[in-house]
Amino acid sequence: MNALLISHASFGVSLPGPAPTMDRAAQHGAVRSGEVKIGGADCGTADFAGSTRLSLTRRGRLVFFGIPTLAVAALILFVSFAIMAGSLASPANAAAEVKAVNMADYAVAVTVLQGDSLWSIAGAADPTRDVRHVVREIVALNDLGTGVLQAGQRLYVPIPK
Repeated sequence: MNALLISHASFGVSLPGPAPTMDRAAQHGAVRSGEVKIGGADCGTADFAGSTRLSLTRRGRLVFFGIPTLAVAALILFVSFAIMAGSLASPANAAAEVKAVNMADYAVAVTVLQGDSLWSIAGAADPTRDVRHVVREIVALNDLGTGVLQAGQRLYVPIPK
């Protein structure tokens, strides 16, 4: 019977009521009809489940109710943080804070001719500055992904300071 109680205790289930006693014949290994013997240990009668009621122990209640409650709370917390972060980083908020820039104050439009390069355009635009810095500004102003230019292309070139 001890093996049965240990196995139920490990799952958080206890059996109420008095502990069953074994008679002398059962203690010496004799099995009567209606009894179950597993691995040499007497487990009592097979029909005891109908007469007793199972109840959860403190550990069983924690496993059965506590862990799912913690999982649901963590999910709710994660979803609320995701909603808050999404509303703060939305494109609507970003667009409301940007002011329109007049490019005429910073740059002049130039048409690319046959044989022109970023280097030659930057050197002609501001000969007093380092050409590398002017090329970097032209790329930033025009959002160029590559340094390849096409004849007839319109570029914004920074005004000399």
